[in-house]
Amino acid sequence: MNQRGNLFFDAVAIVFVVLTVLVIIVVVSIASGTMDAPIFAPKGTPIPPTRYVPATLTPSPAPGAALTPTVAGIETAQ
Repeated sequence: MNQRGNLFFDAVAIVFVVLTVLVIIVVVSIASGTMDAPIFAPKGTPIPPTRYVPATLTPSPAPGAALTPTVAGIETAQ
């Protein structure tokens, strides 16, 4: 390979190394919060609201194991 071909491939390699270092610097600075995200950054997706189930004083429709007839000592006739 002649000298011109070697210089071309060296220049391409240098360009890729410089771009890689630049991307690493930008990613680390955005992740650490020292740099704002670019102009065309995607908008934050809103978190869907969760379903609020307040605590009530009424018993639940499915009683726990402590209230079932066999555990409480009450026998069922079958």
